[in-house]
Amino acid sequence: DIHIIQLLIELSKCKLFLMRLNKNAYNLINGNIITLDNIVPVANSITINNGRIESINAPNNSYKSIDLKQNTLLPGLVDAHFHLANFGKRLEMINLKKINSIDKVYQLVKEKIKDVGPNCFVHGFGWDQTLWENQEYPSKEVLNRFQDNPIVLTRIDGHSLWTNEAAIKRSSYSETLLSPMGGEIINDCIFIDNAMDPIRKIIPKNSNEDTKRWIQTACDKAMKYGITNVHDAWQDPIIFNSINDLANDNNLPIRCYGMIGSSHLDLVSKVLDNGHYLNENYTVRAVKAFIDGALGSRGAALLEPYSDCPNSCGLTLITYEEFQEIALRCAEANFQLCTHAIGDKGNRMVIDVYAKNYKKDYRWRIEHAQMITYKDMLRCQEFEIVPSMQPSHCTSDMRWMKDRIGDHRTHRISRWKTFTELGLKIPGGSDCPIEDGNPMFEYYAAITRQDHNGWPENGWHNEETLDRMSALKMFTQWAAYGEFSEHKRGTIKSGFDADLTILNNDITQCEPSEILDTEVISTIVGGNFIYTTL
Repeated sequence: DIHIIQLLIELSKCKLFLMRLNKNAYNLINGNIITLDNIVPVANSITINNGRIESINAPNNSYKSIDLKQNTLLPGLVDAHFHLANFGKRLEMINLKKINSIDKVYQLVKEKIKDVGPNCFVHGFGWDQTLWENQEYPSKEVLNRFQDNPIVLTRIDGHSLWTNEAAIKRSSYSETLLSPMGGEIINDCIFIDNAMDPIRKIIPKNSNEDTKRWIQTACDKAMKYGITNVHDAWQDPIIFNSINDLANDNNLPIRCYGMIGSSHLDLVSKVLDNGHYLNENYTVRAVKAFIDGALGSRGAALLEPYSDCPNSCGLTLITYEEFQEIALRCAEANFQLCTHAIGDKGNRMVIDVYAKNYKKDYRWRIEHAQMITYKDMLRCQEFEIVPSMQPSHCTSDMRWMKDRIGDHRTHRISRWKTFTELGLKIPGGSDCPIEDGNPMFEYYAAITRQDHNGWPENGWHNEETLDRMSALKMFTQWAAYGEFSEHKRGTIKSGFDADLTILNNDITQCEPSEILDTEVISTIVGGNFIYTTL
């Protein structure tokens, strides 16, 4: 009948009109969808409209459908401890990660100087003396062979740098190099923690344009890792302004939860006075502080001396009074305080101050919480302290940990399982560019406590390995909890933001070794495909 045909044509036009009108409306069908929602834990389709999840297992026929081809869809992966600008910048520097000899470092510096010419600053990042044959710090003669170029090479953990005379002469150091409080100088060329400050001051300042470029470079890399959101764990005024500009110009493709560096007093005061800063893709409601250094450079503050350096218990970077002042200001402004603490003494100092300023559901975080006693873990439970942890720090450091702190203390390292048994949620991250930034590497480390070659066979202190769903929550639900957004992200649920990651493998079921080779099919933020190979 002609009338029926005309009616069908009109209905078809209406359907096309609705599809064009709802260009951000679509169904994802035929997938292995892990929701992390206890009510509907597994699904095969979800419907997205206007940047949010509209329904589960109920496709809307007026929307276009995208076939997932049985690939695995997860809540959008989050890295809860990241350094966007540093990551982008480091991609332009000499990469010294995994370099296993001083001679190879020397050759890479030599090649860089040929490229840049005399009198130019040379930057490098990622050296690790524990990979070298004698595992000792280098002598000053190595880099002093280069007399025309100031050289600054930062260690893998970011808590020490290796430099040369050409750089030292430009700094405020006199001929006699004296270690400042909270710092140490070794071999007249290795500067640890607070001792780095005078050297850092001579490094050319980052421009706004450079910083924006580095952030965008980092975002481009992160989205290919399936990352939808990062917690940017130290923002200075340039980073703060750059990310804000990018967000306002719709040039920030992933979400960012910012922590303002506590040493930037003017910016801290401005942010605390103005209250929580909320933008669609950029939120600032946290301050980042440092209490100690790192175990790799023996700067982490320990309750008893280092086993391989009996005269040292590490470094405390600020006084109790200074830290208490930061905490009080954050408490008064209802801002989250996120404090770097590695050693068991460093963690105890943080917990002491957090306990003194405790408020219900304040969610103050310890960034790393790498070495901690059970007694202090119970206090974390009592005062609702959030341990923000990076699994690959454990697997990167485990080779030398016995020598550094002794057999009797290695059980205090990276206690993920114990934290979860106490009911604490662990936001998971990578500390990129300290580590690679690939969430698959972090997830693998969390469930195996092994390196990428499967060593040690049963995992290092395998009593602390996590089950696969808990490990997934570290980079989804628990990361969302760490930034107060669990009511809208971290779970695939109707009404939640459509931040999603699609993988070619089900990492909750496959062999552990297969996780490392898992590929990202798509990264979706607010319903938008910001990266895809579909």
